[in-house]
Formats: sequence, C-alpha cells, structure tokens
Amino acid sequence: LSKLPLKKVQTTKPSNLLMADYLKNSGTMGSSTEIQSAKAVARKIFELYDKDRSSNLENYEIGPMMQDAYKCMNRNFSPSKLDVESYAKILDRNGDGKVTLADIEALCIRYLCG
Repeated sequence: LSKLPLKKVQTTKPSNLLMADYLKNSGTMGSSTEIQSAKAVARKIFELYDKDRSSNLENYEIGPMMQDAYKCMNRNFSPSKLDVESYAKILDRNGDGKVTLADIEALCIRYLCG
C-alpha cells in the first residue's frame, strides 16, 4: 500500500466533479453552507421531477427519476411498479406516505453532507 500514489483532493469545483464528491472534498463537512448546498441540490431534483407541481413526488414521477439515476451509470433500467413503490418508501424519509421536498432534502443532507 505504501507504494500507491496519493490522489490529490481538489477543493475547487470543476464542472465535471459530482456534487457529492465536491461537498465531501470541500472541507466544510457539516457546516451550514454545506447543508444549504445539499438543500439546493434537493430543491433542483424535486422541481425537475414534480411535473404536476403537487408538492409531492407521485409514483409516475419517481419512475423517471430512477431511470435517470441508472442512465448516469450508463445502464438502462425500466423500473417495475414494485420497484417504484419500493423506492418511494425509501424516499419517504418521515414515513408519512408522501415523498415531499423535505424528504428529498433529508436524503441529500444525509448522503452529500456525510
């Protein structure tokens, strides 16, 4: 292991660096700035997929979100009804049966802020 080259961590945000990597490498873990950044990411995600502007992500809106996530990994995926229902339960962080902006914010804070 001692012969492995060390990878330099970037602290500026290049355009091709993923937001999660940027936040983890920015040196501000847990700061209010980091949390606000994670909430901004959540808001963009939520606005992109809440097509009917109902303030909830419905199952028909969650399917495309899942497909896009897999496309980012260069994989094609057509989620079944059960896949979408299962993922909706994961997204519903507070267990109220609805996927709201607050749920997406909680997930982004958890995964982007550590």
